[in-house]
Amino acid sequence: MVVVDSNDVKIHASVKKDLVNQFDPQLSEGSSKIFINFSVGQSCGSYRTTNHQYKISFLETTHVRDCDFPNEVSGFDPANYRDILDGSLNSDYLVDVIGQIVEVSPIDVVSVNGKDTNKMALELRNSADKRLQTVLWGSFATDVMEAIQMRREQAIICVIRFGKIKVWKGKFRFILFIYERSISNAYNVSAVELTPPMAEVDSFLALLPKDELALAIVDPKPLSIVSDVSENDDFFKNPPRKTLSQLSETRQIAKCIVMCTVAAIDSDMGWYYLSCKVCAKKVLHVPNDTIDDEDDENSIMFSYYCPKCKVSNPKLLPRYKLHLIVVDSSGKSKFLLFDNLAVELIHKPCISLVGPNADELEEPADIPLALKNLVGKTYLFKVGIERENFLYNHDTYKVTKIITNDEIISEFDTKVYPKLPSLTYTGDNTILSDAPEGSLMLSAESSQEVERTDLTPAKRRGTSIVNLEEADDQNSVTRIPCTTRIKKEKIEKSG
Repeated sequence: MVVVDSNDVKIHASVKKDLVNQFDPQLSEGSSKIFINFSVGQSCGSYRTTNHQYKISFLETTHVRDCDFPNEVSGFDPANYRDILDGSLNSDYLVDVIGQIVEVSPIDVVSVNGKDTNKMALELRNSADKRLQTVLWGSFATDVMEAIQMRREQAIICVIRFGKIKVWKGKFRFILFIYERSISNAYNVSAVELTPPMAEVDSFLALLPKDELALAIVDPKPLSIVSDVSENDDFFKNPPRKTLSQLSETRQIAKCIVMCTVAAIDSDMGWYYLSCKVCAKKVLHVPNDTIDDEDDENSIMFSYYCPKCKVSNPKLLPRYKLHLIVVDSSGKSKFLLFDNLAVELIHKPCISLVGPNADELEEPADIPLALKNLVGKTYLFKVGIERENFLYNHDTYKVTKIITNDEIISEFDTKVYPKLPSLTYTGDNTILSDAPEGSLMLSAESSQEVERTDLTPAKRRGTSIVNLEEADDQNSVTRIPCTTRIKKEKIEKSG
């Protein structure tokens, strides 16, 4: 814990594990106390909550008494952005930060120490319009994203207490790497609040530029990637690459990378679900047994129930649950995307498409235009193959990560599906090759088309499939009739 005196000077204090039960009933955040008979030691380490050179340690003989504090102090001391970015502040100390959220990336799921962890990147700005990159991990990421979705039309002020200054290798300039700095939460030590009722927040709002800058949802930036595994390595080196047909043939639990095209949105089960705003779990639709038969016509016959919070009619928040029909030249399949990944594709929170009456599930099958615009687009998906997929032939695969960056998709396409020489029909039924060695002329009647075994996305082999019916009818990707690909054969020159 951190305690502050009447002079607004902070110091770290700790209670050993075997003494927690003794002092826990006497200590609470915001209360004023007098400590008697404690030990003082040197403060050290890389996650120091204050810059005080000493720290307090409770003893078994320490006494705690109530007192009246002479004046109200918060202990909140926001750091200057410039001092964070230029390295003036020691990264061993945790700092306070305040800023307006101007950009936010969708929540990403990354592997940290072998466990999947939520990560979200923010960009904050101060009253001088200086920008600071911020990364939130774990429950902090999900809690802040939910709050942002509900307050997106307003200026959102983010207050971080005891944030960690992260230093990492950035851009390469003049034969040297420039080290960049950002802020992140430090395990469970940090506290993150959005527009809390504080005098410091009111003062900050008054100093902000009057430009009414709107909050933007953007793709994750390279500067935000602070894990040991880069996005390129995550998609090119680690998991195996598979086609959709190979996906269905796999008979073990695994994760793999698939490049395919969205052919349709399956709306049979709707495209969103209602969740509890507090715990983010799906709510249950239960009948209301308290209604009398005489009042059936004028009363609500059902209610919502959160099984985790054990509360009836909790506050609701709609979340995406998209069932995508995807295709490549090997076949088709279904991918399941939940809220965080869907926001990464659509760049809009679910509530903005559903509307304010989120509890009215009248026509969930009606697909908004923002979702229809996904049809025909090609992405890189990281999907998980679970036991039910190969034991019970369950044809829906859960997506754990998605790449929308055109450069990475193009690089993946080039490495996995290298371009072969194309052969074009001419007017006299001959075929011309665009191979770099020169043109090769073959008779169209004597040559046979050799089907390419590599599988390319739908949009590279003709027109895009725009609905499920076309996908069922074609069962493959439309081919360009005037172009075919064959293997080049060497022709020995006659002596």
